[in-house]
Amino acid sequence: RGARRSHSIRLSPGLRFLGIDIGATSVDVAVTNPELEVLGHLNHPTDVREGPVAVFEQVLTMVGQLRDSGVAEGFDGAGIGVPGPVRFPDGVPVAPPIMPGWDGFPVREALSQELGCPVMVDNDVNLMAMGEQQAGVARHVPDFICVKIGTGIGCGIVTGGVVHRGSTGSAGDIGHIQVEPRGRQCACGNRGCLEAYFGGSALARDAESAAREGRSAELASRLETAGRLTGADV
Repeated sequence: RGARRSHSIRLSPGLRFLGIDIGATSVDVAVTNPELEVLGHLNHPTDVREGPVAVFEQVLTMVGQLRDSGVAEGFDGAGIGVPGPVRFPDGVPVAPPIMPGWDGFPVREALSQELGCPVMVDNDVNLMAMGEQQAGVARHVPDFICVKIGTGIGCGIVTGGVVHRGSTGSAGDIGHIQVEPRGRQCACGNRGCLEAYFGGSALARDAESAAREGRSAELASRLETAGRLTGADV
């Protein structure tokens, strides 16, 4: 008794949003409506080690192509995921292990000026976890983790419905936990990281070994057909 009546609110269907996923070896740019329906999508190979200026030149080219295709004249907001820790309040990468030249780069500020809309920047796996919260398998799950195995390994941590990033944005950066003190060399320069054993490159390397040594007929067949294997083949 006395409670306010609830109301359903829908965003204007004419709004357009950008989703930008910067990976270690490729970048994806998509345009959505407020219902998260993808209206246009482009993918292009890139190398995140080339640094933010080169990568964002490619991103802006792709944004221009999507705009020219007619799916959007302008954008009302953008979300950008990067494969490393982010100081979330500022939208700035913090010492990302596989992203030389990105430490401290003002991603949110730079892209907001270029795109003319508000921009949110976060670790890519945190954004994956938020996506599962909003429209995926975790819509009614308050506590869960979301693990991504790509070139590296990352983890989105959600408790009580809230993404936990840690004080430096690296709470989910599990790929560089040392699992073997004198183990394999990792791309970050250290030895024995989880990523050195179970990241995409490690999975591809071990899969090719299994194929060539006759330990997997399925992988041997794929290797013969494609000439190489990737982590996705595993």
